[in-house]
Amino acid sequence: MGSRRELLVFVTLAAAVRALVTWRTVMPSRDGATYLWMAERVAAGDLGGAFRTVFHPAYPLLTGACLALFPSLPPMLAGQLVGLVCGALAVWPLWLMTAHCFGAWEARLAATFYAFGLWFARYPAECHSEGCFYAAVTLWGWALLGARVRPAWAGVAVAAAYATRPEGLALLFLGWLRLHLGERAGRARFLAVAVLVGACVPLGYAAFGSGFTLTPKAAFNYDEGVGSADSPVGHYVQHALRVPGSALGAIGYLTLPLALAGLWSLRRARKLAWSAPALWLAAPLALQAVVVPLLRSHARFLSGFGVLLLPLAAVASVWLVRGRTARLLATMLVLLPDLLRLPLRRGGDRVVERDLGTWLQPRLRPGEIIATEMPRLEYFAGLQPGPPRTITRDELLRAAALPEARFAVIVARRSRIAAIDLENLGLRVVSLPESISTLVRERDLLVYERN
Repeated sequence: MGSRRELLVFVTLAAAVRALVTWRTVMPSRDGATYLWMAERVAAGDLGGAFRTVFHPAYPLLTGACLALFPSLPPMLAGQLVGLVCGALAVWPLWLMTAHCFGAWEARLAATFYAFGLWFARYPAECHSEGCFYAAVTLWGWALLGARVRPAWAGVAVAAAYATRPEGLALLFLGWLRLHLGERAGRARFLAVAVLVGACVPLGYAAFGSGFTLTPKAAFNYDEGVGSADSPVGHYVQHALRVPGSALGAIGYLTLPLALAGLWSLRRARKLAWSAPALWLAAPLALQAVVVPLLRSHARFLSGFGVLLLPLAAVASVWLVRGRTARLLATMLVLLPDLLRLPLRRGGDRVVERDLGTWLQPRLRPGEIIATEMPRLEYFAGLQPGPPRTITRDELLRAAALPEARFAVIVARRSRIAAIDLENLGLRVVSLPESISTLVRERDLLVYERN
């Protein structure tokens, strides 16, 4: 009973930290804007809205359901609450798995690393899908590495992870391999549940999207990664060299080295046989690290599986530091960079995209668009956000030349577009309210409309 109360305390602590970060986050991320657009379509009764972008549907479906139940809730807050709840609940399987595999102290420390981990809290607050993904990934770990192997629950976790992010499919292969080398009797049940539940995703794309596909992000990421590189090998090497830095940022500049030290300590103790939990906790991130350079190295791509390294960081902490007080102090030292940054305000330099988009929305007629590379501005203007990639100068100018482009909103320095370029297309400067005009000047935006 005492351990259950302790577990509830850590779930509550994780929720409180995420509530703080949510309160201090005033704008969604670029991808978050698209997730919110998808969720609003779902809440309006358009289920297909969850399948008409390159993003996977689970998080916008949950956010859309939240909006449908509470229609007066601001969409961004609904998305943050879904991420907060799922992210906080991820402590539950993380704790149970770590306690069984390594011990009670390790469970406490792993939960602490997760509760206060900077990006484990920030990504959900920015309306990314990571909160849901953390819950699915830790559920997978508990189902396969906990006190009793639960193949059906592992299959549910795989389906949930895959419905949230494309890399969730890696858990299908790794889960099958784990059961094949151990609990063979559960393989069929695991595969059946994972495939039957996960089939909702490609069937959804077939019914509502651009056709049957396991993930629309495969072709998109290939085109944005090695597919568009002058030298595919050079692209891979360049981004492979960035993976360690991305992993440090995603998991923690001190937490990741601790996790590697935890692996080393288990190896010294001869506890790294093929069946050792530590190997299966590290395997998803190791596999992801091989795939990421095919795309572009980014901390977000490593955060989802990085949560499984926290038990290993806890193992190292117990191995290196003796005594209750000393361990608590060492943990606070490891988390100090995150503790200092958690309360900081996020997104304040992007509020112009919200304020300007909201101001432009009633001035757009049906069928009109905004030529811009800012998906958040498009979202707040009531339009579907553009694709999650860099929009080139030529693309922006072609969009601005379209007759349906009522407005053009351009970041001058980033796009290398000058006022004369827009004037040559028959556009003129928009007269803005002073409050928005000040923000526009600070951001170096060109805001033009068609004559």
